[in-house]
Amino acid sequence: MNESVIEFARPDAEVVVIRISGRGSFLNSIEIQNLCDSIRENNPNIRIIIDLEKCETMDSTFMGTLAGLSVEQNKEGEGYLTVVNTNDHTNRLLRNLGLSYILDMRDQDAIPQISENHFRKAEEDSSPSRFEQVVHMIKAHKQLINLDDQNEIRFQSVLKYLEDSLAREKKKKETS
Repeated sequence: MNESVIEFARPDAEVVVIRISGRGSFLNSIEIQNLCDSIRENNPNIRIIIDLEKCETMDSTFMGTLAGLSVEQNKEGEGYLTVVNTNDHTNRLLRNLGLSYILDMRDQDAIPQISENHFRKAEEDSSPSRFEQVVHMIKAHKQLINLDDQNEIRFQSVLKYLEDSLAREKKKKETS
């Protein structure tokens, strides 16, 4: 069960603020990826800001998703993804994996004041298949590995497990 909530608000035509409450994890990383893709599909030059004030912790898949979003936004010419309101724990996690090099990490004053009633809950897509989850997790971990050589050492066994899992999922798809 996912105990987190993803909400977003659009304080002006050029910015969307996405807020994660609870845990940022593999359970909601596809949701945040889909939300950002949907926002950018309709507004390719919009700046996305991630507010982590209410985010308790993050796993590697979630952080790899943030890395991918940041790289993508930078390629679009909008600069790196802005992340605001990290607590000591989330700040340490991001820095330890090298995300501080590709995230624009700022304090609360970096975003406009937004009243609570402007935030809307992100629509949850139907649950992704196990195959889609594994593909997403592999992509997220490869983003982390591309950031820092130490991440290859940290995540090589995770990536191996995920690739083996993907192979099993492919076999299941072929036999069904």
